[in-house]
Amino acid sequence: MTGTAKQATPVLSPAYVVVAAAGSGTRMGYAAGKQLLVLEGMPVIVRTCLVLEQTPEIDGYLVVASPEKLPEMTRLLRSFPLHRLIGLAAGDATRQDSVANGLAALRQQVNPPADAPVLVHDGARCLAAPELIRRVLDAVRCRFAAGAALPVKDTIKRATPEGRVLETPDRQGLWAMQTPQGAAWSLLTQAYDLASRQGFRGTDDLSVLENAGIPVYLVPGDEQNIKLTTPADLAYARWLLTKRDF
Repeated sequence: MTGTAKQATPVLSPAYVVVAAAGSGTRMGYAAGKQLLVLEGMPVIVRTCLVLEQTPEIDGYLVVASPEKLPEMTRLLRSFPLHRLIGLAAGDATRQDSVANGLAALRQQVNPPADAPVLVHDGARCLAAPELIRRVLDAVRCRFAAGAALPVKDTIKRATPEGRVLETPDRQGLWAMQTPQGAAWSLLTQAYDLASRQGFRGTDDLSVLENAGIPVYLVPGDEQNIKLTTPADLAYARWLLTKRDF
């Protein structure tokens, strides 16, 4: 036989995202919830979903909403052409429990392969760029667990509840976390199951993975990938949208 045999293109496992959108948004001062806030003509949660729709490497995503907002959120999202939306799930009292509910719903809906990258993204980070989603996704495929982050710029103080300074940590090596964060499906679900059994409470998804002894890695985040938490964030987001071409 002559000629050079062509190498088969490796088949990648599908990639999924759980969108954590069950927060109350009390600091925003909007009773309906910040995910339903209209930002430049479009609800925040819809903008977040459209970022995932514009990221072809994402095969599907599931939105976790607060139980009381679930019917309204379902009606809203079904009124838009969101072709990769797998479904919605009811959240819980904490973000960690809400994400766990989302993972359970994802297992029921699609049961991802063990090595499938699964990311968790805040529903209130509607300004994430598709390129950022890709960076984290690629890092998860290569290193199994990763999340977006930015180096800390400001001086950080650790203090008592009364405000007395205890120490000033060196900024070198300190990072401010963003989302998305994620891991291979088997690792992410194992970590969340372990946290549930232990009663461990993490502040983000990577801390849940760390608790399980899983090495996690950081990838460069994006300064525009802000989490809408206060009215000032909303004003900044409106300004950022006037500068965007996607």
